[in-house]
Amino acid sequence: MFNPNFDLSLVYPQAFPSANENEILENFERLADLDVFDVIEITTITHAQLRKEAEGLLRHTFKAVFFLAGLPSFQAKAFLNAEGEDRLRAVEYTKRLIEEAAAIGASAILVVSGPDVPSVHRLASQSRLTNSLVELCEFANRNFPGIQIRLEHADREIHRRQLIGPSSNALEVIGDVAKAGFTLDLNLDLSHILQLGENVRETLDIAKQFCRHVHLSNCILSDPTHPLFGDQHPPFGYPGSEVDLAELAKTIQYLKGLGYLGTNNVTTLGVEVVPLRGEDPWENLERAVLAVESATNDALGGS
Repeated sequence: MFNPNFDLSLVYPQAFPSANENEILENFERLADLDVFDVIEITTITHAQLRKEAEGLLRHTFKAVFFLAGLPSFQAKAFLNAEGEDRLRAVEYTKRLIEEAAAIGASAILVVSGPDVPSVHRLASQSRLTNSLVELCEFANRNFPGIQIRLEHADREIHRRQLIGPSSNALEVIGDVAKAGFTLDLNLDLSHILQLGENVRETLDIAKQFCRHVHLSNCILSDPTHPLFGDQHPPFGYPGSEVDLAELAKTIQYLKGLGYLGTNNVTTLGVEVVPLRGEDPWENLERAVLAVESATNDALGGS
Protein backbone atom coordinates (compact mmCIF):
# COMPACT_ATOMS: atom_id res chain seq x y z
CA MET A 1 0.00 0.00 0.00
CA PHE A 2 1.43 3.36 -1.06
CA ASN A 3 -0.25 5.32 1.73
CA PRO A 4 -3.07 4.33 4.10
CA ASN A 5 -4.84 7.66 3.58
CA PHE A 6 -5.77 7.17 -0.06
CA ASP A 7 -5.75 4.87 -3.09
CA LEU A 8 -3.11 5.72 -5.68
CA SER A 9 -4.07 5.38 -9.31
CA LEU A 10 -2.26 5.63 -12.62
CA VAL A 11 -3.76 7.48 -15.59
CA TYR A 12 -2.42 4.94 -18.08
CA PRO A 13 -3.05 6.73 -21.42
CA GLN A 14 -1.09 9.76 -20.20
CA ALA A 15 1.77 7.73 -18.74
CA PHE A 16 2.15 5.74 -21.98
CA PRO A 17 0.89 8.02 -24.77
CA SER A 18 2.89 6.28 -27.50
CA ALA A 19 2.10 2.70 -26.49
CA ASN A 20 0.00 0.65 -28.90
CA GLU A 21 -2.61 -1.90 -27.92
CA ASN A 22 -0.20 -4.79 -28.44
CA GLU A 23 1.85 -3.49 -25.50
CA ILE A 24 -1.06 -3.24 -23.09
CA LEU A 25 -0.82 -6.66 -21.47
CA GLU A 26 2.95 -6.45 -21.09
CA ASN A 27 2.67 -3.00 -19.54
CA PHE A 28 -0.10 -4.11 -17.19
CA GLU A 29 2.02 -7.05 -16.05
CA ARG A 30 4.99 -4.77 -15.42
CA LEU A 31 2.78 -2.38 -13.45
CA ALA A 32 1.57 -5.32 -11.39
CA ASP A 33 5.19 -6.16 -10.57
CA LEU A 34 5.74 -2.58 -9.35
CA ASP A 35 3.02 -3.09 -6.72
CA VAL A 36 2.58 0.67 -6.35
CA PHE A 37 -0.85 1.47 -7.76
CA ASP A 38 -4.16 0.49 -6.20
CA VAL A 39 -6.22 1.66 -9.18
CA ILE A 40 -5.63 1.98 -12.91
CA GLU A 41 -7.41 4.37 -15.26
CA ILE A 42 -7.61 3.20 -18.87
CA THR A 43 -9.45 4.09 -22.04
CA THR A 44 -10.98 2.15 -24.90
CA ILE A 45 -9.43 -1.13 -26.07
CA THR A 46 -10.64 -1.75 -29.60
CA HIS A 47 -9.83 -5.47 -29.94
CA ALA A 48 -12.39 -7.64 -28.14
CA GLN A 49 -10.04 -10.54 -27.39
CA LEU A 50 -7.38 -8.21 -26.01
CA ARG A 51 -10.04 -6.51 -23.92
CA LYS A 52 -11.06 -9.88 -22.49
CA GLU A 53 -7.48 -10.79 -21.63
CA ALA A 54 -6.92 -7.36 -20.08
CA GLU A 55 -10.01 -7.73 -17.91
CA GLY A 56 -8.68 -10.86 -16.25
CA LEU A 57 -5.29 -9.32 -15.64
CA LEU A 58 -6.70 -6.07 -14.30
CA ARG A 59 -9.15 -7.84 -12.01
CA HIS A 60 -6.34 -9.72 -10.30
CA THR A 61 -3.92 -6.79 -10.16
CA PHE A 62 -5.82 -3.70 -9.03
CA LYS A 63 -8.45 -2.86 -6.45
CA ALA A 64 -10.41 -0.93 -9.07
CA VAL A 65 -10.41 0.07 -12.73
CA PHE A 66 -11.69 3.44 -13.98
CA PHE A 67 -12.60 4.05 -17.62
CA LEU A 68 -11.70 7.36 -19.32
CA ALA A 69 -14.28 8.27 -21.94
CA GLY A 70 -12.88 11.70 -22.79
CA LEU A 71 -10.31 10.74 -25.43
CA PRO A 72 -12.52 8.44 -27.54
CA SER A 73 -15.37 10.94 -27.22
CA PHE A 74 -13.15 13.73 -28.54
CA GLN A 75 -12.00 11.54 -31.41
CA ALA A 76 -15.56 10.56 -32.30
CA LYS A 77 -16.83 14.13 -31.81
CA ALA A 78 -19.45 12.63 -29.50
CA PHE A 79 -20.24 15.70 -27.40
CA LEU A 80 -22.86 15.36 -24.67
CA ASN A 81 -23.79 19.06 -24.87
CA ALA A 82 -24.43 18.95 -28.62
CA GLU A 83 -27.77 19.75 -30.23
CA GLY A 84 -30.41 17.56 -31.85
CA GLU A 85 -29.27 14.38 -33.56
CA ASP A 86 -25.66 15.05 -32.60
CA ARG A 87 -26.58 14.90 -28.92
CA LEU A 88 -28.53 11.67 -29.37
CA ARG A 89 -25.58 10.16 -31.22
CA ALA A 90 -23.22 11.21 -28.43
CA VAL A 91 -25.45 9.62 -25.81
CA GLU A 92 -25.63 6.35 -27.74
CA TYR A 93 -21.87 6.40 -28.29
CA THR A 94 -21.25 6.92 -24.57
CA LYS A 95 -23.64 4.08 -23.72
CA ARG A 96 -21.39 1.81 -25.79
CA LEU A 97 -18.40 3.08 -23.80
CA ILE A 98 -20.25 2.25 -20.58
CA GLU A 99 -20.76 -1.27 -21.92
CA GLU A 100 -17.06 -1.51 -22.70
CA ALA A 101 -16.19 -0.20 -19.24
CA ALA A 102 -18.37 -2.89 -17.70
CA ALA A 103 -16.73 -5.55 -19.86
CA ILE A 104 -13.28 -4.77 -18.43
CA GLY A 105 -14.59 -4.60 -14.87
CA ALA A 106 -14.54 -0.84 -14.39
CA SER A 107 -16.32 0.65 -11.39
CA ALA A 108 -16.37 4.22 -12.73
CA ILE A 109 -16.43 5.99 -16.08
CA LEU A 110 -15.25 9.57 -16.52
CA VAL A 111 -17.07 11.72 -19.08
CA VAL A 112 -16.51 15.29 -20.24
CA SER A 113 -18.99 17.97 -21.20
CA GLY A 114 -18.12 18.82 -24.77
CA PRO A 115 -16.82 22.12 -26.17
CA ASP A 116 -17.67 25.54 -24.88
CA VAL A 117 -20.18 27.72 -26.75
CA PRO A 118 -20.73 31.48 -26.90
CA SER A 119 -21.74 32.78 -23.48
CA VAL A 120 -25.28 33.60 -24.61
CA HIS A 121 -25.83 29.88 -25.38
CA ARG A 122 -24.16 28.36 -22.31
CA LEU A 123 -27.31 27.82 -20.24
CA ALA A 124 -28.98 25.93 -23.08
CA SER A 125 -25.82 23.92 -23.69
CA GLN A 126 -25.54 23.06 -20.00
CA SER A 127 -29.18 21.96 -20.01
CA ARG A 128 -28.51 19.61 -22.93
CA LEU A 129 -25.49 18.23 -21.09
CA THR A 130 -27.64 17.61 -18.02
CA ASN A 131 -30.24 15.78 -20.10
CA SER A 132 -27.52 13.59 -21.61
CA LEU A 133 -26.07 12.76 -18.20
CA VAL A 134 -29.48 11.88 -16.80
CA GLU A 135 -30.00 9.46 -19.70
CA LEU A 136 -26.58 7.92 -19.12
CA CYS A 137 -27.11 7.58 -15.37
CA GLU A 138 -30.46 5.91 -15.99
CA PHE A 139 -28.84 3.53 -18.50
CA ALA A 140 -25.94 2.69 -16.18
CA ASN A 141 -28.15 2.25 -13.12
CA ARG A 142 -30.48 -0.08 -14.98
CA ASN A 143 -27.88 -2.19 -16.77
CA PHE A 144 -24.60 -1.80 -14.86
CA PRO A 145 -25.36 -0.68 -11.29
CA GLY A 146 -21.75 -1.21 -10.26
CA ILE A 147 -20.51 1.65 -12.45
CA GLN A 148 -20.42 5.26 -11.26
CA ILE A 149 -20.54 8.07 -13.80
CA ARG A 150 -18.12 10.91 -13.06
CA LEU A 151 -17.97 14.29 -14.74
CA GLU A 152 -14.43 15.57 -15.31
CA HIS A 153 -14.13 19.33 -15.64
CA ALA A 154 -11.49 20.98 -17.85
CA ASP A 155 -10.33 24.44 -18.88
CA ARG A 156 -12.63 26.79 -20.75
CA GLU A 157 -10.16 29.24 -22.33
CA ILE A 158 -6.66 27.69 -22.29
CA HIS A 159 -6.50 24.43 -24.25
CA ARG A 160 -9.41 21.98 -24.17
CA ARG A 161 -11.97 24.82 -24.02
CA GLN A 162 -14.79 22.77 -22.55
CA LEU A 163 -18.22 23.96 -21.48
CA ILE A 164 -17.54 22.44 -18.02
CA GLY A 165 -15.43 24.29 -17.26
CA PRO A 166 -15.74 26.11 -13.99
CA SER A 167 -16.20 23.97 -10.91
CA SER A 168 -19.29 25.98 -9.93
CA ASN A 169 -20.95 24.94 -13.20
CA ALA A 170 -19.95 21.32 -12.63
CA LEU A 171 -21.69 21.43 -9.26
CA GLU A 172 -24.78 22.98 -10.86
CA VAL A 173 -24.95 20.05 -13.29
CA ILE A 174 -24.50 17.56 -10.43
CA GLY A 175 -27.36 19.25 -8.58
CA ASP A 176 -29.64 19.15 -11.62
CA VAL A 177 -28.88 15.46 -12.21
CA ALA A 178 -29.67 14.82 -8.54
CA LYS A 179 -33.08 16.46 -9.01
CA ALA A 180 -33.79 13.78 -11.60
CA GLY A 181 -32.99 11.13 -8.99
CA PHE A 182 -29.45 10.15 -9.99
CA THR A 183 -26.01 10.48 -8.44
CA LEU A 184 -23.29 12.05 -10.58
CA ASP A 185 -19.81 12.18 -9.13
CA LEU A 186 -17.12 14.75 -9.84
CA ASN A 187 -13.51 14.16 -10.83
CA LEU A 188 -11.17 17.05 -10.08
CA ASP A 189 -7.86 17.60 -11.81
CA LEU A 190 -5.22 19.83 -10.20
CA SER A 191 -3.99 21.21 -13.52
CA HIS A 192 -7.54 21.91 -14.70
CA ILE A 193 -8.29 23.85 -11.52
CA LEU A 194 -5.21 25.98 -12.18
CA GLN A 195 -6.06 26.43 -15.87
CA LEU A 196 -9.49 27.66 -14.83
CA GLY A 197 -7.85 30.28 -12.62
CA GLU A 198 -9.50 28.83 -9.52
CA ASN A 199 -8.11 28.65 -6.01
CA VAL A 200 -7.18 25.03 -5.32
CA ARG A 201 -8.30 24.93 -1.70
CA GLU A 202 -11.58 26.71 -2.41
CA THR A 203 -12.42 24.35 -5.27
CA LEU A 204 -11.60 21.28 -3.19
CA ASP A 205 -13.74 22.69 -0.39
CA ILE A 206 -16.89 23.36 -2.42
CA ALA A 207 -16.60 20.01 -4.21
CA LYS A 208 -15.86 17.77 -1.24
CA GLN A 209 -19.38 16.34 -0.95
CA PHE A 210 -19.30 15.13 -4.54
CA CYS A 211 -15.68 14.19 -5.24
CA ARG A 212 -13.60 11.20 -4.21
CA HIS A 213 -11.29 11.18 -7.21
CA VAL A 214 -8.56 13.77 -7.83
CA HIS A 215 -5.92 13.80 -10.55
CA LEU A 216 -2.51 15.09 -9.46
CA SER A 217 -1.12 16.86 -12.51
CA ASN A 218 0.90 19.84 -13.67
CA CYS A 219 0.65 22.52 -16.35
CA ILE A 220 2.46 25.48 -17.87
CA LEU A 221 0.48 28.72 -17.94
CA SER A 222 3.06 31.50 -17.88
CA ASP A 223 4.16 31.26 -21.53
CA PRO A 224 1.51 30.72 -24.23
CA THR A 225 4.29 30.10 -26.78
CA HIS A 226 5.76 27.19 -24.83
CA PRO A 227 5.27 23.83 -26.59
CA LEU A 228 3.92 22.38 -23.32
CA PHE A 229 1.53 25.26 -22.66
CA GLY A 230 -1.92 24.26 -21.45
CA ASP A 231 -3.25 20.80 -20.72
CA GLN A 232 -0.06 18.86 -21.47
CA HIS A 233 0.68 17.41 -18.00
CA PRO A 234 4.47 17.92 -17.81
CA PRO A 235 6.50 16.39 -14.96
CA PHE A 236 6.11 17.88 -11.50
CA GLY A 237 8.60 20.69 -11.01
CA TYR A 238 9.22 21.19 -14.73
CA PRO A 239 10.85 24.63 -15.30
CA GLY A 240 8.19 27.34 -15.61
CA SER A 241 5.34 25.03 -14.57
CA GLU A 242 2.75 25.53 -11.84
CA VAL A 243 3.11 22.40 -9.67
CA ASP A 244 6.39 21.63 -7.91
CA LEU A 245 6.83 19.40 -4.87
CA ALA A 246 5.80 22.20 -2.49
CA GLU A 247 2.56 22.83 -4.40
CA LEU A 248 1.89 19.11 -4.57
CA ALA A 249 2.41 18.76 -0.81
CA LYS A 250 0.16 21.76 -0.19
CA THR A 251 -2.60 20.16 -2.27
CA ILE A 252 -2.32 16.90 -0.32
CA GLN A 253 -2.48 18.91 2.92
CA TYR A 254 -5.67 20.56 1.67
CA LEU A 255 -7.14 17.15 0.83
CA LYS A 256 -6.32 15.88 4.31
CA GLY A 257 -7.67 18.96 6.06
CA LEU A 258 -10.89 18.98 4.06
CA GLY A 259 -11.67 15.34 4.83
CA TYR A 260 -10.80 13.71 1.52
CA LEU A 261 -8.14 11.44 3.01
CA GLY A 262 -8.29 8.81 5.70
CA THR A 263 -12.09 8.59 5.76
CA ASN A 264 -14.35 5.61 5.26
CA ASN A 265 -15.00 6.85 1.72
CA VAL A 266 -11.44 6.59 0.45
CA THR A 267 -10.32 9.11 -2.15
CA THR A 268 -8.36 8.02 -5.21
CA LEU A 269 -5.43 10.22 -6.17
CA GLY A 270 -4.41 9.72 -9.78
CA VAL A 271 -0.89 10.28 -11.08
CA GLU A 272 -1.31 12.04 -14.43
CA VAL A 273 2.07 12.97 -15.89
CA VAL A 274 3.10 12.68 -19.56
CA PRO A 275 6.69 11.78 -20.50
CA LEU A 276 8.66 14.43 -22.35
CA ARG A 277 9.46 13.87 -26.02
CA GLY A 278 11.96 11.02 -26.32
CA GLU A 279 11.80 10.16 -22.62
CA ASP A 280 11.42 6.59 -21.34
CA PRO A 281 7.86 6.48 -19.94
CA TRP A 282 8.93 4.12 -17.15
CA GLU A 283 11.59 6.56 -15.97
CA ASN A 284 9.05 9.39 -16.12
CA LEU A 285 6.59 7.29 -14.13
CA GLU A 286 9.20 6.45 -11.51
CA ARG A 287 10.02 10.13 -10.98
CA ALA A 288 6.34 11.03 -10.77
CA VAL A 289 5.67 8.37 -8.13
CA LEU A 290 8.71 9.50 -6.12
CA ALA A 291 7.44 13.09 -6.32
CA VAL A 292 4.00 12.10 -5.03
CA GLU A 293 5.58 9.96 -2.30
CA SER A 294 7.85 12.82 -1.20
CA ALA A 295 4.99 15.33 -1.23
CA THR A 296 2.79 12.91 0.72
CA ASN A 297 5.47 12.44 3.37
CA ASP A 298 5.88 16.21 3.62
CA ALA A 299 2.13 16.76 3.86
CA LEU A 300 1.17 13.87 6.11
CA GLY A 301 4.37 13.19 7.99
CA GLY A 302 4.71 9.74 6.44
CA SER A 303 1.47 8.59 8.08
